[in-house]
Amino acid sequence: MEITNNKSNGVEIIKKTLLDIIKKDSTIDITYLGAPKYRLSINSEDFKSAEKLLKPIIEEIETVIEKNKGTFKFTREDSKKTRDN
Repeated sequence: MEITNNKSNGVEIIKKTLLDIIKKDSTIDITYLGAPKYRLSINSEDFKSAEKLLKPIIEEIETVIEKNKGTFKFTREDSKKTRDN
């Protein structure tokens, strides 16, 4: 994700938005990659349930950021299977 907000409290807006998302679901992890990039990861047993979780999360982040005069861009990365076998 690429998230920016040029308001004086933009960093706080972004931080609060992402922390609120993480608190809602323990399977979600958001990693700061360096301004303005963040990585959102979802741990799930299968692709369909992860995809079902992802859409409302992305929509919520986008709505809150844009409501606060920020910009939001989501780009999908190739899935990385991290399950230990």
